[in-house]
Amino acid sequence: MFDKRLFQLPGIKSRIAILLVLIALQAVMIVGQARALAIAVVNLWQLRALNSIVVPTLIFSGCFLVRHLLTVAQNRVFFPFVEQTSGELRTQLMAQIFRLGPSVVAKSGTGNIVTMALEGIDQVQTYLMLVIIKVLDLGITPWVILAYIAWLQWQQAAFLLLIYPVIILFMVILGLAAKSKADRQYAGYQRLSNNFVDTLRGLGTLKQLGLSRKYAGNVYQVSEDYRKETMSTLRVAMTSTFALDFFTTLSVAVVAVFLGFDLLAGRTTLLPALTILTLAPDYFLPIRNFASDYHATLNGKMPGKRSTTFWRCQR
Repeated sequence: MFDKRLFQLPGIKSRIAILLVLIALQAVMIVGQARALAIAVVNLWQLRALNSIVVPTLIFSGCFLVRHLLTVAQNRVFFPFVEQTSGELRTQLMAQIFRLGPSVVAKSGTGNIVTMALEGIDQVQTYLMLVIIKVLDLGITPWVILAYIAWLQWQQAAFLLLIYPVIILFMVILGLAAKSKADRQYAGYQRLSNNFVDTLRGLGTLKQLGLSRKYAGNVYQVSEDYRKETMSTLRVAMTSTFALDFFTTLSVAVVAVFLGFDLLAGRTTLLPALTILTLAPDYFLPIRNFASDYHATLNGKMPGKRSTTFWRCQR
């Protein structure tokens, strides 16, 4: 999903460096938030005075606030770059179309060029906005959390480390199926666009020849084929999301069971067990966010790969 040619976009490396710092700080805030919450709950469980939870509650609130402010900061840092880049891509696309002349339009299809210039660039903008932040979050946050869990209890960290590649492998298998479906969906979208625009342009001629009803049926058939491809792609995407949620939830449940056995056997205390249990969902959260936006990034990656200007105009 992550195309290495993204690094060829001017100015992206400096933005990635800033995002790396922000995401690392956000991961630290997640750990601090979980630790403070666990301390507050344990103090209440042990029937301590209410003033014993004031400091942990304040720390939890501060970490929670900073965590989400860092999310806002990531979007603020990256969105102007994405907006500027997509605007330049649209300008360069139109310039190249005018430079190459009608031949490239006739070869690619009028509908394809129109949808590329209008919806295609917007989808590329969504792709750029999602893929960079999600990939960086996937590459930093789980490992900061895993390192802290390993410091608390290495057995639980080892289990989480072992289950992670299994989930990624399963996601890759379903991702390849979704990519194949998305390729066919985009090809159908191109046929629909070309057919619809060409029919509109020749509507007067079709009426004179008495073929307008025939071509209306043709447009309907192409749109039905596109609808079927879209629904097929959505089925794969929904299956992938359900399976990922199931495995991550099951993994958290297994961690909870192991922690319960350790508590009963006296091998651990309540504070580290509750901290690990609080951090376990956040450990899987980046990969769940990554998977949930996978189809949206495919919609933007297809126009980017099909349009030669998307990559070549940046060189």
